[in-house]
Amino acid sequence: MNNTDNLSKKITILIDAGHGGKDPGAIGHNGLQEKKVNIAIALQLKKFLDNDKIFRTILTRNNDSYLSLKTRKQFFKKNHVNLLISIHVDSSKKRYVSGASLWIISPSRMDREINNYLKNKNSDILFAESIQKVFNENKNDLFLKKTILDLQFSNFQKIEFDLSTHIFEQLKKNIKLHKIELNYASLGILSSINIPAILIETGFITNFWEEKQLNTTFYQKKISNALYLALKKYFSFTLKSK
Repeated sequence: MNNTDNLSKKITILIDAGHGGKDPGAIGHNGLQEKKVNIAIALQLKKFLDNDKIFRTILTRNNDSYLSLKTRKQFFKKNHVNLLISIHVDSSKKRYVSGASLWIISPSRMDREINNYLKNKNSDILFAESIQKVFNENKNDLFLKKTILDLQFSNFQKIEFDLSTHIFEQLKKNIKLHKIELNYASLGILSSINIPAILIETGFITNFWEEKQLNTTFYQKKISNALYLALKKYFSFTLKSK
């Protein structure tokens, strides 16, 4: 087996550290910037994943650089990715609010994205080979394409729900949860029609206690390790069932 074969069998995780550069994201009462927490957790998660032979990781950014949403989305348009995980920190005007939460794309936003893709004949989104083959052979059959993309989205939703169960299970062992069920949002970073995606809000930077914790390497490692263990458990089972 050559290196190409090895790579093709790995689970590719795209890690997106939110904000960066001129965009600090949310800012805590003691001045902690969200972008710094996001990249610290993203880099630590990459270390955990890179030390596991079943994973391959891609970062949208690996330093304090600013990337537009369009630039970030090019990563999953141009790569075969099994999952996007976007890392953020929450904020609230109510200082007592705390805890982590998970978000996925709303069905209405995804339906809009699929319809926009079908209208744009020059779109360069990279799909799985089986889907791309059908699309190439049926270029003008919009109904067939829409049916396939709707079925694919249903499958993505199942992946996100199943994976979220493992993430919640691991997170609650280590940190406080704000909500224990998935939330829906119309967020651009989650709106790719060719890969499943989850966004994690790792805590509230506007909560004094969580701001202090989020600024420590120990707490950042607890979060990244919980995410790694959840990904490991979910994808190990997926690989065995193939």
